[in-house]
Order: sequence, then C-alpha cells, then structure tokens
Amino acid sequence: MPSLNQSENELSEKYLKNSFFHFFFYAFSVAIKRTEGVYHFTSHLTELCQRVQFYSRTSTIAPRFHLKSTIIEAYVLWKIYRMEFRFNEFLYISYTGDASGYHTKKIKRYLQSLPELFGDYKDLTDSATIIHYQRPDPNPYVEGRFFYCEPTGIMNFKRGQHPHEVICDDILRDPEVKLDLSQLNKITRVFFEEIEQMPKIAIHCVGTPQDDEDLLSQLETKTDYNTKRYDAVVDEANKIAWWPELFPFDELMRRKERIGDKAFMKEFRCKPVRGVEGYISHEVYLALVNSELKNIPITATYTPSQKRSVTVGGFDIGKKTHPSHLTIFEITNVNGKDHAQQIHSKFMDGWDYINQIAYLKDAVRVFGIKSLHYDDTRAEFESTKERRELPRQMSGVAFTSKTKFGMAQEIDKVISNKDIEFLVDDRQKRQILSVDCNLKAPETQEGHGDAFFSLCLAVDAWKNRKVSGFDVL
Repeated sequence: MPSLNQSENELSEKYLKNSFFHFFFYAFSVAIKRTEGVYHFTSHLTELCQRVQFYSRTSTIAPRFHLKSTIIEAYVLWKIYRMEFRFNEFLYISYTGDASGYHTKKIKRYLQSLPELFGDYKDLTDSATIIHYQRPDPNPYVEGRFFYCEPTGIMNFKRGQHPHEVICDDILRDPEVKLDLSQLNKITRVFFEEIEQMPKIAIHCVGTPQDDEDLLSQLETKTDYNTKRYDAVVDEANKIAWWPELFPFDELMRRKERIGDKAFMKEFRCKPVRGVEGYISHEVYLALVNSELKNIPITATYTPSQKRSVTVGGFDIGKKTHPSHLTIFEITNVNGKDHAQQIHSKFMDGWDYINQIAYLKDAVRVFGIKSLHYDDTRAEFESTKERRELPRQMSGVAFTSKTKFGMAQEIDKVISNKDIEFLVDDRQKRQILSVDCNLKAPETQEGHGDAFFSLCLAVDAWKNRKVSGFDVL
C-alpha cells in the first residue's frame, strides 16, 4: 500500500502534477484508504488514467464497481491539485443533480483526507456538494489560484457556461426508472447541441449503455473521441476477468448466479439495457432489415412479386395519446417455406376513427389484403362493424395476456427462423425494440410499442390464414 512519506513527497514535485497515474497510485489511493478503509489495486488503472490525461475527449463504458466513476473523481482532484490556471472551472454532470452532487461530495471528502497535499487550500463555500477552493500564493500580495466545480443534472444545467472541462458521469442512468427512447434521444440531442460545445479544453464521459443507439454508442463512432468499452469478463473460455484482484472470474460467476443473467449482462458485461430486456434484440432486428424493400405508398399501383403470393396486415389502434399503426406483409413461398416481406408501414398520429377506417379500406383494395387483423380490445370499430361497413378481410382480436404472449411466441419463431424481413423504418424499429420481455412498452411521444403489436396482429393473420378465408400457398 503506498503512503505519502517524505521520499514520496519529494516525488510529488516531479511526478504528481505531471502524471495522473502517479497521483492516483501515490496520493488518491491513500485518500481511498483513509476514507473507506481499504484500497484494492487494479491492473487496468494505468490505461484508464492515461486515457483521460492524454486525450481531451474520452468516452468510457465500464462494468459496475470497476472504478469508472472513481477514476473521474480522482481526475477532478488531480486537477484541483494542479491548479493550471488562476481561475479553474469544471462542470460535473450526471442524470440528476443529486447523483452528481454525491460524486462532488466524495471528491471534497478525499481532498480533506490529504492534508499533506491540500493542507493550505481554503474551502470558499459551506456547500457539501459544490467544490470551490483557493490555493494561496506564497506572496501575500498575490491572490492565489481558484478551482470551482458545480454538480448538476443533464436536464437542468445552466446554459451559456464555458468551463474548462466537463465531466459526464452516468448521464443516461436514472436510478429510479428505465429511460424510454424519447428521453435517450433528448439526452443525445442536448449533449451534441449544447454540452459538447461548452468546455474550453476537455470533456470526459463515463457510464453504462442503455441502448444500441444511445449517446455512449454514438460516441464510439466519433473519430475525435478516444472511446473504450470494457467487459468484466475478458475471456470466458479461459476464465479471465478484467479486474482479477477484486473480481476474479469465479467471483463474477457467483454474482451472476445471485443477480441473474440479465442484470449481470447489464451491470458487468455492459450490454445495453434494452438489448438485454427487449423482447426482440437490436442485433436480431437489424439482421432482418432489408434496405432494398420499399414502403409502397397507398397511392401507388401494387404488383405482387410472385403470382402465388398473398398479403396480410396488422393494425394496432391507438388511444388518443398514442398513434395507430398499420403494417402489411407479402407472403411468398420460398423452397416450400413461407417467407414474409414488409411492403407497407404507416403511423397515424391523431387520426380520428373515420379516417383510419377509410385508410384501411384503401389499403385492403390497393394491396389486395386477404386478412387484416386489428386490435379489438376496446371495440373502437364496433359500431362500424355492426353496420357492416368494415371490409370482410378485417378480423378483430381482443388482446388478453394469453393472446398477446401467444402472438409474441409466433413472432419469436418467424424471427428465429429468419422467415420475415422488415422495411427500413427508424420509428417502427424504435417502437418494436421498446417492448420488453413482459410485453410492456414505455409511453413516448412516438408511441407505446404500437408497431410491435401491429406486427403481432400481422403475424397472427399470416399464421391463421386457413381460417381467414384464403388459400394456402
């Protein structure tokens, strides 16, 4: 265990201010020991320290309990020690102000535990979470240097600030609820349009991914960011762990058994929350998207790709606050096996039922739909049906727990067998992937998993075509 003895204090003049790794190993580790009682050495410390010191833009995805926030806390303390400018300003952002305040409070605690380095620093605030220190100058007529760091939440930081550096620590993680896709998209927009423009020198992000297309995933595609995604399990076959000193492979497997596969994949293997919890994974869905398929408009003339093909559809009726969604597939026979290709996708935002029904009638006529199943749970079309004004190809399906899971199982089969292909439709993709394994979806401005349930109904129409009044291929 390193300690700040006389010889190491002599090293500080030469190394501690110039090497973040030396500062962490010789000083910050002592602060951890003094405040928390124990410090565990980590073999991956060197790389983590070097990345945030030598790159002005970094993004780090790392397992839970594996020092990603600790490295950032140490980095801020190192910057306080360096006092590079007369006035040094940082901004520490987490998902909530309380979360970022927790980190800045810890930084102040670490600072106070190192009087050898910070004994002459003066705390200029009574706040437990705001960092505001003055380092006196040996010359009594010189004011000295100042360091200010304010904690804030991603949605309520002060616009117009221009700190030297910005820290983004778990800005995608709400400890209370799982963020929906519209919230993740908003965070991404706020980051690129506002936060990224703020720092004068550097910006460092650490966190846990929520979605395959969230901010952290997008940063991995940016050439001006040094990005790294770490996995607690480096090599499963050879039982190699990323932090063997504290989390050896066998301990990781014990944790996996205690918390379950899904939680382990999220917390320790850095798999996106939605990729783990979604009924359909992002990777699987993308493999079934065919960029050559066209979303044929209802005003076009539809010509089947084969003579012996049929079209089926599914229609999820939204409430007033949710859109309705129509999906249509052409079913053909390939080598004696049915195969579905999507030919139409339509979201109906704020449409009244009269216009929805008119559109469905046109769709049945234009695409020659043989069977179109629709959500009849709340009987929105009941009066129209009683007046015999619905096309005969339309069949209502009441959603119950049994019917929903039964239809979802059929989707799982056709997807697993690669018997279906989807159009390129980002909104549809987001709505399908938003549905979890309990068939629940978050309510967003874009919908409530509507495209997933229209897909359920379309597959139900496809698989039950024998009783829907048209021939088997």
